[in-house]
Amino acid sequence: MKKIFTAAVLFAAMTACCGGAQTALEGTTWKLAEMEGIPAGAIDAGTDAFTLKFDAADTLVSGRTNCNRFFGKYEKQDGKLEFGNLGMTRMACPDMQYEDAFVRMLDEVDRYEIVGSELKLYDDKTLLAGFRAAAPEASAEAERK
Repeated sequence: MKKIFTAAVLFAAMTACCGGAQTALEGTTWKLAEMEGIPAGAIDAGTDAFTLKFDAADTLVSGRTNCNRFFGKYEKQDGKLEFGNLGMTRMACPDMQYEDAFVRMLDEVDRYEIVGSELKLYDDKTLLAGFRAAAPEASAEAERK
């Protein structure tokens, strides 16, 4: 009996330290890592553009593109995710094709997956975009911009 208890304690300790913590969808600022196979660095030229943030209390999503801010509603359930009623500011900037592609991509999303600190958005089985959780200080800075 003592051996079983010791083995159970060791197993619990090993899985606790080795299991990766999963980041929550809501309350995290997600920074674009890639969109349609293109690395974010090739799209946003090293800025902190293209972010998503989900607010669970009001089921609101907000974020930034390389030029404008956007906002709207989202619905999620059992890995399914849909965005609706998206609105945005309308400043004119260079490279608007990336912003347009980003907004079109959000319209196509029907599910999501979080693995560790990475958020993946899909249209059925097609990966549309990948995001990484921003560090807390980077999240605060992104919200001030």
